[in-house]
Amino acid sequence: MRIFLPYLSVILSCAVALASASFSCDAQNVRTDTITFKVFFRQGHPEVDLNFKDNRKTLKEFSDTVAVLLEDPFSNLKLVHIEGAASPEGGSVLNKNLAENRARNIKRWLVANSKLDAVQITTSGVGADWDGLYRKLEGIDWKYRDTVRSIIESTPVWVTQGGKVVSGRKKRLMDLEGGRVWNWMLDNIYPELRQGGSSIKCYVIRSSEPIIVRDTVEIHKTDTIYVNTPAPCINGAFAGLGTSGAPVLAGPASGISRKLIFALRSNLLAPLMNVGLEIPIGERWSLGFDWYYTWLWRYWSRELDMTNCFQMLSGGTEIRYWLNPSKGPLTGHSLGAYIYGGYYDFEKNFAGHQGEYFNYGLDYSYAALLSKRSGLRMEFFLGVGYIHSDAREYNVYTPGGKAFKTGVEKAVDWIGPTKAGISLVIPIYRKVRY
Repeated sequence: MRIFLPYLSVILSCAVALASASFSCDAQNVRTDTITFKVFFRQGHPEVDLNFKDNRKTLKEFSDTVAVLLEDPFSNLKLVHIEGAASPEGGSVLNKNLAENRARNIKRWLVANSKLDAVQITTSGVGADWDGLYRKLEGIDWKYRDTVRSIIESTPVWVTQGGKVVSGRKKRLMDLEGGRVWNWMLDNIYPELRQGGSSIKCYVIRSSEPIIVRDTVEIHKTDTIYVNTPAPCINGAFAGLGTSGAPVLAGPASGISRKLIFALRSNLLAPLMNVGLEIPIGERWSLGFDWYYTWLWRYWSRELDMTNCFQMLSGGTEIRYWLNPSKGPLTGHSLGAYIYGGYYDFEKNFAGHQGEYFNYGLDYSYAALLSKRSGLRMEFFLGVGYIHSDAREYNVYTPGGKAFKTGVEKAVDWIGPTKAGISLVIPIYRKVRY
């Protein structure tokens, strides 16, 4: 399977990277904001002191902000997270307990003095405030500043060897320049870190469209009375009853809608080198066909001086089951089964393989609607299956020259990822009158 692996790994890496960046298409009308406040504590104390620094003002402003967000129809206050911290100079266990107690005390204050419920608030204690130390150093003109920041970035909190702790971030800082660097930070930086600023992070989901709140209407059941006079028609004139008893319209139609006939698609990982067709069957099923003619050269000159190439001619079909038809045809999540086959010619540094292959397997896909007006979609898919190929080895002795078979043939079998792509899907509709 070494023949396929260099190309397959590149295709799968591109698919995963692009899919990760694009999977938010379906939520383009929603954004998440983070609002952060900070509460300070007296050295070594976990209690919330409103008279210390700006704590009273900070917590009051945060409480007022929460009240506004809870009343805002464009916002959905999802979560408030409190992260406690302590100065790095103390013991690790003491720092951890102190940080967690500070976070829990802020939570108790918020539950008692704001409109937040306890279930909306989570807490954690980060222990030693290394991030705070790193940020404090940023604005200080000191010859050891960059060295200390580099140690914080590159050294783990604990360094173990044979299951035992032998070093760590704090030890390296304490040993730097015989302890002179650590002592300077004790006098000049740690006094503020000892006051343990704890962060309150409020995660808010905001909708770009208003959340419509409808009044509740109580419906009373009444008897149904059938009469021989149909209701007036909209955008059309009544012309009598049909043979089935339904009203028949005369004049202009009452409305026009569109129905999806099929969709054209192209895998963007092989641009302009493939085309596909997908036909919806009912609400949940679809049948697809794809054709690939891939040609890629690593080096191209005016004389077509080729020493490496990747050529493939293949086609296949697939049947899919769509998991959520309420999103619309060919939209959302789906599971599929596919079968492909074709011919290939792979060459690298004047040596290559030619052969035929067939491939079948199962795949997962997600189609995100890009435009409601046009119905344009972006589809991401990944398949796992089985490939079999009979490969014939050959050599080329001049750039772009004739291929000479070596007589070596290989039977290649592979089970694993065999299909990946990011496709642009263009729907084709027809008008339907009703």
